Amino acid sequence: MTISITETASSPLNDNETFRRYGAGYASKGDWRRHNTQQLIAQVSTTIKKLNPNVEFGVSPAGVWRQPLARSGRVRYPWRGRYDESYADTRSWVQQGLLDYIAPQIYWPFARDAARYDVLANWWAEVVKPTHTRLYIGVALYKVGEPSKNEPDWTVDGGVPELKKQLDLNETLPQIQGTILFRENNLNQPQTRQAVNYWRSRWGSRRASRQPALL
Repeated sequence: MTISITETASSPLNDNETFRRYGAGYASKGDWRRHNTQQLIAQVSTTIKKLNPNVEFGVSPAGVWRQPLARSGRVRYPWRGRYDESYADTRSWVQQGLLDYIAPQIYWPFARDAARYDVLANWWAEVVKPTHTRLYIGVALYKVGEPSKNEPDWTVDGGVPELKKQLDLNETLPQIQGTILFRENNLNQPQTRQAVNYWRSRWGSRRASRQPALL
């Protein structure tokens, strides 16, 4: 299920009348929208557990939660983040126990100052630490072997050195319980051959529970 209520200058959300009727008590329309989104997540979570407690519910948001993380100097992220752009307070969903797992899409290399992989992975590890929500990290398989002026690391030695750094970090943080490779179709592309061979050598002798999920 994909939920997107992102607003842009060319495509504003037509909710002025609804906000006028139901938005009393909120400091801003953004707060009201985030409340509505959180209610949806809470209702879905509650309904799933009532129908079948064994079914797990989680989300896979963009890797940057909110712009203030960028303003802190730790990440110079050029976009506003899910909190302000899609009105999704994903950190709050974790803190309130609404999710069984969360899988942030950290699709940037260590050297991308705008959104460093290591900074974001560590930040999410801290978010889930005091909770029961499991953390999986989404890795950008689709970028491996693709030339990029801003992210040249994906083409150095088939992207293997960058992927090794990311996986090494994931395995040193106890809060990170797995890696998700996006997307599965890229496993069969010529530009990912070195990376696939590396994963086979790294994970081939391990139990299936330690291997990555493919999306």
